[in-house]
Amino acid sequence: MIDTNLIEIPLNTTPAVLTILPFIIRGREITASELLYQSRDGRVQFSYPDPRPLLNRIVLSDPVQLQRDFAGVSVNEIIEFLSEAGKAMTLDNERMQMACEFSTPFSALPASIVKGSYDLIPIVFSKIALRAMVENEIGSKYLDGWVEMPYADKIARRRAYGARTLHFISGNVPTVAALSIARAALIKADNIVKIAPNDPLTAWAIVGAMMDVDPNHPVTKHFSVVYWPKDMRDFENELIQSRYIEKIISWGGALGGVNSALEHGNLQASGIDVLSLGAKFSISILGSDAFKTPNEIDRVAKLTAKDAGSFNMQSCGSARFHFVQATPDQAKKYAERLYLRMQAQDPALSAIPKNFPTELRDELNAARTQDDLYYVVGGEKDEGAVVVSLTGGTPDFFPTDKVVIVIPFSGDLAQIAERIHPSTQTVGIYPASLKERLRDILVARGVCRFIDIGHTIDYAIGGPFNTYEIMRRAVRWVLDESYPSKASLPWFYLRKAWQILSHHIF
Repeated sequence: MIDTNLIEIPLNTTPAVLTILPFIIRGREITASELLYQSRDGRVQFSYPDPRPLLNRIVLSDPVQLQRDFAGVSVNEIIEFLSEAGKAMTLDNERMQMACEFSTPFSALPASIVKGSYDLIPIVFSKIALRAMVENEIGSKYLDGWVEMPYADKIARRRAYGARTLHFISGNVPTVAALSIARAALIKADNIVKIAPNDPLTAWAIVGAMMDVDPNHPVTKHFSVVYWPKDMRDFENELIQSRYIEKIISWGGALGGVNSALEHGNLQASGIDVLSLGAKFSISILGSDAFKTPNEIDRVAKLTAKDAGSFNMQSCGSARFHFVQATPDQAKKYAERLYLRMQAQDPALSAIPKNFPTELRDELNAARTQDDLYYVVGGEKDEGAVVVSLTGGTPDFFPTDKVVIVIPFSGDLAQIAERIHPSTQTVGIYPASLKERLRDILVARGVCRFIDIGHTIDYAIGGPFNTYEIMRRAVRWVLDESYPSKASLPWFYLRKAWQILSHHIF
């Protein structure tokens, strides 16, 4: 029975797609048309099972079961399993193809970028990527056993255990689901994944590929992929309890729709650790060397175009503001070359925006009439634009959908630090030699990542994200301490010194 209280159907709207969203609960697929989701514009809709009667199957009531299931299962074995499943995560797979076809009409991204994003998913599940994630972020030895650590007066052993985790994943780019699931599997966690309604099938397809390899594998048995609406307060209140959930990982700022009674403070007080990966944006800083010759301006623009246009600015790493150590005339020439380069990019990375915002179009048109304040290149066909702020000020509007703001300045580069917003994620710097000079200043302003221009999409898998090492934060760290007799302590120190010395020598 479809619960019509959960939908809002506007008049004179014909839904484009109606499909059933299956749940995956611990290696088993649940298909039912009990409830209906429909977006406000009526374009996105799907029916899905009612999660309320399934709560006892979705949660892991006994935390000891998690340790039992992964006892003796090494990270190496998990990598082998995930990489085998990853081979089926191409668009030749029926589930992946269905996920891509459903997402394409409703994603904010053009079809070419949606497809390009799905092409990245098997790479995330390659052995080299999985190994980089686990070793760089946490170290497999801590997940597979107890690791001895030297102390002055004791012997201590440390180990990382997977936790019962609730994931709120965003639907802006399909690779978010892939990275979330890969990390969670590697740390031997128990996972409930709440999908986003604008990308409801990607997580289902990824975990489905694991089911195809082995539905009874410990990794598969500890994933549930489900959906519930924001107003299903009774279910959410019952689910998000410390007896069921130890960690929450949320992409995109707010807790994916968690109601006001379950905000950060209350969750932390109840013993649930919240990792909120809030929305951020990125910038470029170009020193005067970028503007010495027309050829150099064009070369730099080709690289920064890649940073600015990546995923049509649906990515936090897209460089929306370009601070340029240049005269207004040089900034205009740079804007012209940047605009042209942004229109000639790999369609799997950047394309003409699907639904250009009306308000942003109006802002661009208004800026064109203020030629003493702004110089606008492009934008007449909703293809994106580059706006030079001739006064060096920041416009009132926020750039999205391939609209870039160029801000010329004179004086020392270090002065830019005062204008950096705490929500700045990535900073591309040219020439690269300036990074060492600017890094510490910009870190103090909240910057998370520095790159050579042209490399924002080449994110280091296994590196920190938004200042967090996600896997390290997502586990439970446990310590075992022993206190040997004073007589035996010198021998302990000699043994430990030899272990450390031999590690460096051999």
